Amino acid sequence: MPTMARSNAFTNGQQSTGERTAPEASHNEHEKMLQRTNNIDRVNIPRVKVVLPQAATTILAVISVLAVLTFAKSVAMPVVMALMLYLVLRPVMRIFHRWHLPPVVGATICLFVIIGAFTAAVINLTGPIKDWIANAPEYLNEIELKLSGVEAQIENMEEASEKIKDIAEPDGADEPVPVAIQQPKLFPGVELVSNSGGFVAGTVVTLGLLFFLLVYGHSTISNLIAGFEITSSKAKAKDLIEDLQHGMSLYLFTVTVINISLGIVTGLAMYLLGLPNAFLIGVMAALFNFIPFLGAWTGTAIVFLIAVLEFDSIGYACLAPAVYFSLTSLEGQFITPYLLGRSMSLNPLIVFLFIAIWGWMWGIGGVFLAVPILAVLKIIADYFPSLRLFSQAMKC
Repeated sequence: MPTMARSNAFTNGQQSTGERTAPEASHNEHEKMLQRTNNIDRVNIPRVKVVLPQAATTILAVISVLAVLTFAKSVAMPVVMALMLYLVLRPVMRIFHRWHLPPVVGATICLFVIIGAFTAAVINLTGPIKDWIANAPEYLNEIELKLSGVEAQIENMEEASEKIKDIAEPDGADEPVPVAIQQPKLFPGVELVSNSGGFVAGTVVTLGLLFFLLVYGHSTISNLIAGFEITSSKAKAKDLIEDLQHGMSLYLFTVTVINISLGIVTGLAMYLLGLPNAFLIGVMAALFNFIPFLGAWTGTAIVFLIAVLEFDSIGYACLAPAVYFSLTSLEGQFITPYLLGRSMSLNPLIVFLFIAIWGWMWGIGGVFLAVPILAVLKIIADYFPSLRLFSQAMKC
């Protein structure tokens, strides 16, 4: 009997324990599920930064700035031209400073040299340019006669194309109505400033602003840097302006010297080949070399036309443009990269795009200023992390 009692007590105790264990297990499972749910809620989901509104705002701001610059071309372009000339002449002003010349004297000398060189070029180039314009119809007829063989081949190709078209299209077929969409010109005129301002007014603004920049530019920049209240911002602005001045001065001065040297060598080569107005061709080569790609191609085409007019042999006439293009290619591929290094190497795609945009906005003056403006933007973009993508895109 005692054994039976102990057995019943054990059985009852085991049952009661089982009854208590089941709710506890269920409660533990519920707590584990809640803990897993809380862990899932606490998972750090990476936030996706929406940059579309910011990019759209930036694009609209850029379009607005370009629209303002296009509208204010008669004022904006002389100002930009004066700033670029100031950067070119900074090394010269430093030399005058080492010679203890006052800034007013140095700026006056620079302006007299610029005006004298421009006047001499106009005097020496006016005659040949007037002759070319006056005799243009005769020259065009002569070129047409000498290139008649090539023209005949082109006409034969056109006739063959017309015959194939007639065979492909039956008689009496309805012809589509031609629709012409006129796009804005890439180079709207060859004037440096708009008609309202005039070339003379733009020249006066450029030279006047250049004079004051050469005299007061350094002190103005120093006062501007001193106006920053935060020390770190002041140091960053100082480094940026110094790098901008030094980098652009070195770049523009070096490119100007290279282009002048190329003009001298090209003019001498054209003279040795027997082309007329070799000095004019040299000046053209120096100016066109400020325009990457387009300058070399345009100059080569012009030299080819001059050679066709001058020489009877088409084969010998091709020698002059070949020499011209070889000299410009040698300068562009070897001399300039060697002297400037990789610091100012620009993406050719971005360069071509900038030439097209600024040429459309400011005409031929924008074409000449496109690459210096791009170089300035590259130096500025290197200093700001937010413009890192733009800086990387401009690298070659």
